[in-house]
Amino acid sequence: MASNFEYSVSYPFGVAAVWQLFTSEQYWRDLIERTNAELGAVDSFTHDGNKVTVTTTQGVAPEELPSVVTAVHPGGVKIPRTIDFVLAGDQIIGQMAASVEGAPAKIHGDVMIGGEPATATYDGNCEVTIPFVGGKIERAILDQLIHLLDAERDATIEIAQRA
Repeated sequence: MASNFEYSVSYPFGVAAVWQLFTSEQYWRDLIERTNAELGAVDSFTHDGNKVTVTTTQGVAPEELPSVVTAVHPGGVKIPRTIDFVLAGDQIIGQMAASVEGAPAKIHGDVMIGGEPATATYDGNCEVTIPFVGGKIERAILDQLIHLLDAERDATIEIAQRA
């Protein structure tokens, strides 16, 4: 059974500034550098008109994982993640999908970014298909996801201020 999540982060600038960042491959490289430098990478980036698609691999070191996770998946984890964004008028609409390499764990979510200043609202689910402990692992993954979304917001603000 999947665990649902809803989460929002706000920026001190509007949608146009967020879109300008999202359409730059350097932004995504800087974002990974600030949020997951030792274990992360930008695998691909495409920008075609009003659509951006980014594929990254992020990692979590074993010492940062809860014991319920390392009990069923020893060592660190690699997390392939794909994000699609479309500029639709004065909003950015997106979808994200991630998985954990070598484990039956998946995350799917929708992203809506709108407003002046901009707010990104995430709505999705996490599913881990391991009997008895799947729910505990889902909660641990969602805790890590919220930590990541906050870190990405903070890094985005820092990147925008340096641009």
